[in-house]
Amino acid sequence: MRRISYSFILTLCTFLAFSQAHKEVYNQGMQAIKFGKYEMAIEKFQEALKINPQYADAWYYLGKTYDHLNMVEETIMAYRNLEQVDSDYNIGIYYDIAKAYIEQDNLRSARIYIKRYLEKAPKSPKSAKLIHLALNRLNYVDISAELREMEPNTSEPTPIAALNSVSGDYMPQVNPTGNRLYFTSVRKGGFDFKDQNSAELDFGEDIYVSKLVGDQWSTPELLPKPINSMANDFGSSFTGDGQTMVYVRCDENGAIGSCDLYITQLIGNTWSEPENMGNVVNSEDWESQPTINSDGNKIIFTSLRAGGYGASDLYMIEKNHLGLWGVPQNLGSIVNTPLSENSPFLAADGKTLYFSSTGHPGMGGADIFYTVFENGKWSTPKNLGKPINSRGNDTNFSISASGNAYLASSRLDENNFDIFKAELPDELKPKPTIVVQGVVSNSEDNKPLSALVLIEDLNSGELIATNKSNEATGEYLVVLPAGRDYSVSANAEGFFFYSQSFELPKDTTYAEITNNIALEPIRKGTKVVLNNIFFEVGKAELKPISYVELNKAVTLMKNNRTMKIEVGGHTDSQGADATNLSLSQKRAQSVVEFMVLAGIERERLVAKGYGETVPIADNNTAEGRAKNRRTEFVIVEF
Repeated sequence: MRRISYSFILTLCTFLAFSQAHKEVYNQGMQAIKFGKYEMAIEKFQEALKINPQYADAWYYLGKTYDHLNMVEETIMAYRNLEQVDSDYNIGIYYDIAKAYIEQDNLRSARIYIKRYLEKAPKSPKSAKLIHLALNRLNYVDISAELREMEPNTSEPTPIAALNSVSGDYMPQVNPTGNRLYFTSVRKGGFDFKDQNSAELDFGEDIYVSKLVGDQWSTPELLPKPINSMANDFGSSFTGDGQTMVYVRCDENGAIGSCDLYITQLIGNTWSEPENMGNVVNSEDWESQPTINSDGNKIIFTSLRAGGYGASDLYMIEKNHLGLWGVPQNLGSIVNTPLSENSPFLAADGKTLYFSSTGHPGMGGADIFYTVFENGKWSTPKNLGKPINSRGNDTNFSISASGNAYLASSRLDENNFDIFKAELPDELKPKPTIVVQGVVSNSEDNKPLSALVLIEDLNSGELIATNKSNEATGEYLVVLPAGRDYSVSANAEGFFFYSQSFELPKDTTYAEITNNIALEPIRKGTKVVLNNIFFEVGKAELKPISYVELNKAVTLMKNNRTMKIEVGGHTDSQGADATNLSLSQKRAQSVVEFMVLAGIERERLVAKGYGETVPIADNNTAEGRAKNRRTEFVIVEF
């Protein structure tokens, strides 16, 4: 039998002890990770690597721990050492190295490692998702390099001292007229809530509002109960008239997921109890950051629900014909990426969507992009460029109908958000709109009325939106995007309806129109002008755009069976008296014939032409003559 030398046995024992020592320390590191003690894990992995610098497992989990703690430089160091020890240990490290280089703004090195990952990735069905992600990052580094070389396209955004605090301030939402701004803050002084996981200056999320007085924002005011609560309440969004609010509340008893969308209405001067939007809209995952369009029939929001393209995606819900919110629809792969899309804001035109993304090419961190819904699809998102986007995280972009823009950014403090005002180049602004606002009142006593305000396409008769004037103040506000002709009407029970037309060609510029509406009570002798009845020049043929108005008159008479109407035709003073009298009579008769065909009994209608004999304005001006050319309804029996 061959004898084993003492020196060999000693060497073997030393090797086994050496091997056991680094594994034991490595296992201690893995145990520390299990209990969330990451600093201790780093120490143990480093200790194991001092014993054995070729220990691939230790290099790998040291890199993963650094990555978890967002220690970018250290992550690269650990994974590149692993690459030297065993280049095929885990090809995922090449993607992680590239991701860390992107964090460092080293796009050239990031590209090298993404290509290295793609070269080594197996071409199998199970690898498709990761390859998709890597190709996204390859596109990101290539295009981002070009974006970062571009010159600034506007002035540097400025922080708003009146709004910002030492705590986080974010999610600004400006109203269409630009004189009111809502935002979320975790500052002290709200419905303060802290737990063991709260940061030092985090007192829970609450919603605040500030008003523009002159050119200065007022001291922010905390929204009262029931909007704010001891839970986290944030991400407020409002319809154009400010009377419907959608926002987020988290960790509420009976909720669907961790954070859900809630909706509330302004009833007079009081907000209704917020209602969870239910499990058609909310999922068991995280819903957040809603934006509701000016008309109140469409909401876009962020969600982590399963079935998306990446981390968080943007989804849209719309009201159906019953007035109920439908099933969320993903905005698709043009907008969403394998990474995160957040903080959508739908501009007043109802077509231009601003949002933040870490997946589309940008300046670093999260950048702000915009896309436009045209011809049934979203356009390719465009980066807003420098200096609106920075190396920090730039999110929560919001813009008024007049073009005043706001955003939240961590450019001043990577661990905190502040609210900034920004100037947006004209080519990046939404389509122009007109804001029509005013007060609906009773013509007899001037008291405010709660009226149904309808916005319809004057040519097609399509009902575009339904709003209400505030029951306490009578105030209403509608936003009309350029490129269509509109009928804006007000209806209240017991009153004759009122309509006004607005012709807005595509080259319309932003404007605010005050249009107070005094509704006439329905009683014998009431006289109203139907503003949207139009005839061919010098003829009695009704233009098709008159049908929207006439159908309202038909509905009114069907709802009031005892009403009899005189249809009065009036002209301006241009032309011969006899010709004008004849024309006005024929026009009044055309209105009567339309209503009879629509189902109104002929005996309830009388046509009367007055020609130019009853002017209501100066016939010496074009504007006055236009007012004198009118169709009036007079209630002769009721």
